[in-house]
Amino acid sequence: MIATELAHRGVPIRFVQAPADWRRLRSDPGNWWQHLPAGRFAEVAPGITVSERSTVLPGLRGPVAERVDAALLGRFLRRSSWQEALTVFMLPWEWRAARSIGGRAVFDCTDDWARLLPQARGLREQLRRIADEADEVIVVNQVLADLFPGRAPVVVPNGTDAALLDAPRSVERRARHAVYVGSVAERFDVDLVRAVLTLLPEWTLTVHGQLVFPLRAGAAAERFLALEQETGGRFRYAGPVSRAELPAMLDFAAVALVPDVASRALGQSSMKTYDYCARGVPVVASAGHLEHSSDAPPHSYVVDGAAEMAAAMEAAADEPAGWALDRVRWAAERTWDRRTDAWLDAALGDRLPDVTGVHPS
Repeated sequence: MIATELAHRGVPIRFVQAPADWRRLRSDPGNWWQHLPAGRFAEVAPGITVSERSTVLPGLRGPVAERVDAALLGRFLRRSSWQEALTVFMLPWEWRAARSIGGRAVFDCTDDWARLLPQARGLREQLRRIADEADEVIVVNQVLADLFPGRAPVVVPNGTDAALLDAPRSVERRARHAVYVGSVAERFDVDLVRAVLTLLPEWTLTVHGQLVFPLRAGAAAERFLALEQETGGRFRYAGPVSRAELPAMLDFAAVALVPDVASRALGQSSMKTYDYCARGVPVVASAGHLEHSSDAPPHSYVVDGAAEMAAAMEAAADEPAGWALDRVRWAAERTWDRRTDAWLDAALGDRLPDVTGVHPS
């Protein structure tokens, strides 16, 4: 969303995707070899071009894999005529490649990678190197600042877009209907959702978003998809949804959920919570999310376990009408144009002090 906002301002953006490793050779060898030496950038939106990339082993596998992948990435960028004034890294195991390029190098941290990927190796040393070498470190939640010893990162939380705030209401809310909008992976707490729907036999839940389970998590994906049959259809996975369709999806719901595994949620700044609030929908989130956030929305519900989530959903469905307006006003102060100003000030070196919420206008 920040890239889209920058493109609207006339700033050209080049994205390099997370790499496909040697396993791509089994299904698409030509594509893997094609994207190993250099980028093949294609425009995906006005002002934004994207290239795939190939590697041998994922850099998170350990020190040797990290060095090999970083060397391949450095060569990839040089052969792609990478001469950008600003390069932003988001994966800790790719940071070593920053040494081989010119310009300003910034690390943008949106996750506690050790919680999200407990199988990753060498993260502590990678984060320490970033703390020592990065021109700036930007985090989405103050909790993540502690990952970078000796640094005081700039905190720029997520946001929402003005189009979501301005869209007219086209559907009526459905009583006892919950919604989840966002990517779905191992962090989505299948057991919690199953237990909540068992406790609330009159409620339904629709999930909109892309499945992003890694190959090793096939069993977790199957457990997620099995929820529809296990709940007699009261749970439904509806697939990805476009931003244009999002207002109606949210307006239809009485409650919006963030049902993540609590141990993997700490340090998040979920874009979905800002989108939920933009339409005034009550936010019910599992523990680990909003209670530690430096930018928590008003009248949100933070719960620990199925019983508390079920109780919060019932309470949210019968809350004061004015609370929805409070959420909308809160979201309106956190649109992507404001967030981009704060992010850009940090990334380009015109650092603002204590950027934790709304960028001063």
